[in-house]
Parts: sequence; structure tokens; C-alpha cells
Amino acid sequence: MADDQRRDLEELLASRLWPAVLVPIGALAALVGAGIWLAPAFPFVPVTLLLATVLVAWWQRGDAVLADHTGLLVRHRGRVTRRYRWEEIREAGLTRPGFGQIALAVYPDGGPWDVPGPNSAVLVGRIWSLRKPNQETRDRVNALLRSRGVHVVDSPHPPFGA
Repeated sequence: MADDQRRDLEELLASRLWPAVLVPIGALAALVGAGIWLAPAFPFVPVTLLLATVLVAWWQRGDAVLADHTGLLVRHRGRVTRRYRWEEIREAGLTRPGFGQIALAVYPDGGPWDVPGPNSAVLVGRIWSLRKPNQETRDRVNALLRSRGVHVVDSPHPPFGA
């Protein structure tokens, strides 16, 4: 029975190591090499930021947002938990909540002052990805949401400065 449940899981979003770890490691190596050559002016801040990027990407490497016939699930560090059932979701859409992250913004049913609720989203499954999701991924997620009766929101959280 557990195998049947795993077969009908669909992966909506997943953290990938490439390029989330390999590109910052390459930049980190270049900065350390330049810092050794320019010893007095070692670039501590960029090296620290790149090292933090690599550590966060490594920490979130197996995270994913999954869907089945019942609702949304989140895999975080190997543990899968149920987040929302399809009947509880009013609207949803992909968003970029911060640097290097993609999440599904879910507006659940509820009253006007409920948090989260129809007027405020909850971010389900922050996934590590330096790039925006490609059009194929967006179309696949939107099609799945629509097939489950969820209204799709194009850009729940506009980027900073927009």
C-alpha cells in the first residue's frame, strides 16, 4: 500500500544541487584564489556570502513540494508531511519569497481575518533554486492546480522594487 501511495505522488518543485551549489563553489574558489594573490585585500564579505549560499543549498538539497489526489505534501530533509488538502485551498501560485528560493503561495479557505487565509498566503515548501522556474514547470504546476479546482494566482508576491 505504501508503494501505491508513492506512485501517485507528483513532484511539483524540488531543490537541485546544480547550479545551487556548484556555481557558488566555483565563484568561491575564484575569490579565494584572488584573495590569496591580493592578500591584504582579501574579499571576506563575498566569500562569507558564497559560503552561506553553498551551506543553505546543501541543507535544503532534498526538499520538494509534492501533490497527490488528496492535497499538497512537503518533503523536508527526507520527511514527508501533509500540508493542505485540495478542498482547503482557495488560490495558489508560484512565488519567489527570497534570494534563491521558490515556494507555492497558498491562500486557504477561511474568514477575512484568518492568517493564513483568503487575504494572506502561507508559503508551502520553500525550495532552493537560484533560477526562476522555467515555463514548463510553471505550466505543469498551474495545470495541476486547475485540475484540482484551485484558482491560480500569477504573481502572488511581486519582486522587490516592482
